[in-house]
Amino acid sequence: MLTQIEWWGGLIFVVGALTYRMVMGALEPQDEGIPWYRLQMHAFYLLPAVVLAGYFYPLERAALQYAYLTVLGASLVMVLVMLAQELMGDASEDETTHAQGPGDEREESTRTTEAEESGGWASVLGAVVLYSPVLVACGLGCAKAWPIVQRLM
Repeated sequence: MLTQIEWWGGLIFVVGALTYRMVMGALEPQDEGIPWYRLQMHAFYLLPAVVLAGYFYPLERAALQYAYLTVLGASLVMVLVMLAQELMGDASEDETTHAQGPGDEREESTRTTEAEESGGWASVLGAVVLYSPVLVACGLGCAKAWPIVQRLM
């Protein structure tokens, strides 16, 4: 039998859907080739939604438990990939500002230090706000998966 989704579960779904829509609306569509980043963003938001939905179900059969652990693992991999891209994206932007030219070294160092001070914390805070539904869903999924993993061992 299905359990009822509590109000906070619905709130996480609504916030997740809003951030998903906001992020996907901000991405520019590619005209040619495979849109890997868009596909990655779909997986980044939709896999944790499946994990969160599975959180509210009893998962009594072994096949459902394995499927839940698989989706949770894929979701955690996507979270790690996105966090790595966030961190590496900031490093590659700093490298391009350093590679401009020797004449503007003093101005560039001032701009780079200001950007590192304000931009570093702002990008981390923005990532936490935008990715909070995903992080909460993965955290809840890990809490539910821990007893399942212990029983399987």
